[in-house]
Amino acid sequence: MSRNSATEKVAREWQGESERNARAFAKNDVRFWKKRIFKPLDGRTGSESPHYSVRIAHGGVRRSVSLETGNAEAAATRARDFFQDVMRIGLAAAAEKIRPTSSAPDRIATIGEWIVAAQGVSDASTTTVGQYAGALRLIAGQILSVKKSKKRFAPGKKGGAAEFRKMIDAASLEIFTPQAVQQWRLGYVKRAQNPAEERSRMTSSNSLIKQARSLFGEKIVRFVPNLKLPEPKPFAGCEFYPRQSSRYFSRIDPKALLQAAHAELSEQVPPVFLAMLLALSAGLRKGEIDSLAWHQVDFDQALIRVENTAAASLKTVDSRDEVPIDPGLISILRGFRAKATGEFVIESPNEDSGPKAWGRMYRSERVFEKLYAWLRKNGVTARKPLHELRKELGALITTEFGIYAASRILRHSDVATTARHYSDVKTRAVISMGDWLAPGNVIRMKPKTPGKALKGKTKVRRPRRVKEAA
Repeated sequence: MSRNSATEKVAREWQGESERNARAFAKNDVRFWKKRIFKPLDGRTGSESPHYSVRIAHGGVRRSVSLETGNAEAAATRARDFFQDVMRIGLAAAAEKIRPTSSAPDRIATIGEWIVAAQGVSDASTTTVGQYAGALRLIAGQILSVKKSKKRFAPGKKGGAAEFRKMIDAASLEIFTPQAVQQWRLGYVKRAQNPAEERSRMTSSNSLIKQARSLFGEKIVRFVPNLKLPEPKPFAGCEFYPRQSSRYFSRIDPKALLQAAHAELSEQVPPVFLAMLLALSAGLRKGEIDSLAWHQVDFDQALIRVENTAAASLKTVDSRDEVPIDPGLISILRGFRAKATGEFVIESPNEDSGPKAWGRMYRSERVFEKLYAWLRKNGVTARKPLHELRKELGALITTEFGIYAASRILRHSDVATTARHYSDVKTRAVISMGDWLAPGNVIRMKPKTPGKALKGKTKVRRPRRVKEAA
C-alpha cells in the first residue's frame, strides 16, 4: 500500500466513516469530500505535503489543486466549494479563484477593462449587463464632461457609438469618488426645467446609480481578482433621493381608445392594432409583445403563456406566467391567426431582433413607432405610450378585482410594487354635498363685464364723472 493510500485510509478511520458510507453522500455534501482529500508526496524527497489537495476532472481535464490548509475539516469544506465553482464557472476559473497565480495588480482598472471583465463573469442576461454598462458610461461621461455629439447614437457613421465609448472606457475607475458622484447627482437634478422634470430626474438619478453600482457587487468582484478597484469602491455609500410618488392617474378612456383602434387600425395596419391590443388587454411589455409567438396563445383556455423562448428572454423569473384574456378578444386573435403567415403574432418586415453590441433592437420596431404616433394623436401623451396601456389595465383590474389580482396579471415580483402604482384609482370617493343645497340657496354670481345687460336683469350703469372746476 502506498504512502498516499495509507494517508487516505487513516483519514477515513479518523473521520469514523467507511468508504461504502462515504459514497452515499452527494457531491454538495462536505462528508463526500472528506475521503477524497489527500496530502500529496514530494516525488524527489518522499516527504508529505503539510496541506491537503483535491483532484477533480471536468470537461475532459483532470487537475489537482492545493487547498492551502492542513486541517481535514476545513480542507473538505474548501474541496466542496471548489467543486461548486467548477460546475458554475469552469475548472480553470475555479482553480484561479482558489489559488490565484497572478500577483495583485498595481494599477486601478479602467472603465472599459472592468465592463469587459464583468460581462465575462456575470450571470445576468446580456441585455441587463449592457444596461448596467450604459448607466456607468453615462455617469462617467458627465463627470468627465465629455463633449456630446449625435454621432454617438449612430454606429455606422465614422465610428459613432464606438468612438464615444472609447473615450469613456479609457478613463480610470478612480473618477468615481464619493465627491464626484455626489456632485454629479446634484447637477443632474438641477438641470431640470420645471418641478415635474425635477421629480423625474430624481427617480432617474437613483436608477442610474443602482444600475452602475451593480457592476461592482460581490457577485462580480469576487470573480475578477486580476483587476484592482479604488477604495472605496465606486458608488459605495452613495446617497439617494427619496422615492418619488409613482401613483398612476388615468388620463385616457380605454374603451373609446380600443374602439378607435379597431376602426382605424385593425384592417389598415393589423400588426399595429395587435400590438395595441396585447398591451391593453393582456398588459404585455414591449419585449414580450415583440417576441410573442402564436404557440404561446392558448385559444381553448383563453390565455397567453408568457415564457422564455428562442427569440427572447423575460425581464425577471416572476414574469413567466399565464395571462388570462376574455373570450371576445380570443375570437379576435383567432381571426388574425387564420391570416398569419409566420410564427410571430406581430408580423414585421424587420426580423432583426435581440440585444446588440451598441443597444437593444426590437424585431417590430417599425410597428411600435407607428403605434406610438397613433397613440399620441389620440391623447396618450405619456413618455412611454405603449407602457401607459399596461398601466391602464393595472388600474382597471385593481378597481374591479383588487390589488392582488392586478399584481398577478401584471406579473410583478412583489405586491408592494403594484401597491405603489395603483389604489383603486378609477373609484372616486366623494360625498355628494352639492345635493344638500336647494336651488334657492345657490348664490347668483355677478356678471363678469360691468355695463353689459344680462337677460332678464337690469343694466348696470357706470357712475358719471364729475368735471373738475377750471
